[in-house]
Amino acid sequence: MENESSSSSAVTLRPFKLSDVDDFMIWAGDDQVMRHLRWNIFTSKEEALTYIKDVCIPHPWRRSICIRDRSIGFVSIFPGSGNDRCRADVGYAVAQDFWGQGVATKAVKIALGEVFKDFPEVVRLQAYVDVENKASQRVLEKVGFLQEEMEIDSSTIILRPFKLSDVDNFMIWASDDQVMRPVKWNTFTSEEEALIYIKDVCIPHPWCRSICILDRSIGIILIYTGSGDDRCRADIGYAVALEFWGQGIATKAVKIALSEVSKDFPEVVRLQAYVDVQNKASQRVLEKVGFLQEGLLRNYCYLKGQIKDLYIYSFLLTDSSNIQEC
Repeated sequence: MENESSSSSAVTLRPFKLSDVDDFMIWAGDDQVMRHLRWNIFTSKEEALTYIKDVCIPHPWRRSICIRDRSIGFVSIFPGSGNDRCRADVGYAVAQDFWGQGVATKAVKIALGEVFKDFPEVVRLQAYVDVENKASQRVLEKVGFLQEEMEIDSSTIILRPFKLSDVDNFMIWASDDQVMRPVKWNTFTSEEEALIYIKDVCIPHPWCRSICILDRSIGIILIYTGSGDDRCRADIGYAVALEFWGQGIATKAVKIALSEVSKDFPEVVRLQAYVDVQNKASQRVLEKVGFLQEGLLRNYCYLKGQIKDLYIYSFLLTDSSNIQEC
């Protein structure tokens, strides 16, 4: 259990500064601290500076946990949007030297005192904790959080453009070999690489959306439109974080995409998808939405160095009645 100490009484929260980078690296480069976080361990000062500049400083509510203005950790609030603006997620980490001293508990208490002023529409704060992370569970319970059973409400699933601040959540699935195995991209290995991809590919892409729950990015869905005489058709691709597999999220995301793409690309009348014959889950997603399997493409392409047979699926936007109820 964390005990009150002189350390906890000196805790303050403030926005990050670039000059925090050396202290940031102490805990962000520690695998014991980062083990329960969604980020990868930071391995260079340059990488940390980029992250502080592009993610921490512009973040809607990310604060440095400080003792006498020395940065020893962070606490973040991720507010929802639209109909989910009543809720927000909280996350935090503290340098290992300050574990067991009540620092995280004090930081979360301070955050609670500030967040409801900064986001007056937020009435619920929630946290997701690894079942093995007993210390973080105790922090939340000491502050007054209650442990709940949670089911995914499909009405909370939205698609929106990517933001640079999605990088932490992006890395959860984009660095997961199981998620990336049927995808053409390589697995991402660093936050810096992910930031560049979000900035240079996702954000300027004609139709690339983040799949979100309560505005938390948990996956991706893309539409690739044809041009010239092929402007009547488009390809679709998607991926969802492993922890959300089997909950109907990809199916709901594809349904939302179908309703939007016909408005955004009025000349597109056919949407198609190519699926590895071994990827049964993705085949079920498409069939549940109303896609039809048209044929088998033998030895069609290389995927992660192996030549693959693919099924081709199609959906005609001219017949919106094809969309199946999930």
